[in-house]
Amino acid sequence: MKSGRHQKRVSDPHLIVLDGLELTWEKRHPLFFDWRKEVKGVSVSVWRRPGKTKELILDVHFAVFGIDRFPNPDQWDQVLALAIRSAMTAGWDPDSRGSSVRHTPA
Repeated sequence: MKSGRHQKRVSDPHLIVLDGLELTWEKRHPLFFDWRKEVKGVSVSVWRRPGKTKELILDVHFAVFGIDRFPNPDQWDQVLALAIRSAMTAGWDPDSRGSSVRHTPA
């Protein structure tokens, strides 16, 4: 199995600015429910500087944010901002280095 750094990208990297902090995110893969019949969320990678700072892997469950599918870009930025803030509250430091951290916002 290849490490996250060498896996094929599912989407192009995107930029989000959160409280003056520029972060890069990209979609990793969908999260499935009921034996892959229904998509229940998406897994997203977030970095301050890809390849140089600690990767945050967010498992974003749509039901937590009251949405049924991958939302429009404006709504997605709001959902992603809430999820990233949740990870930072839980201890993820965007400027740190080391192995990835997985977080599922509650």
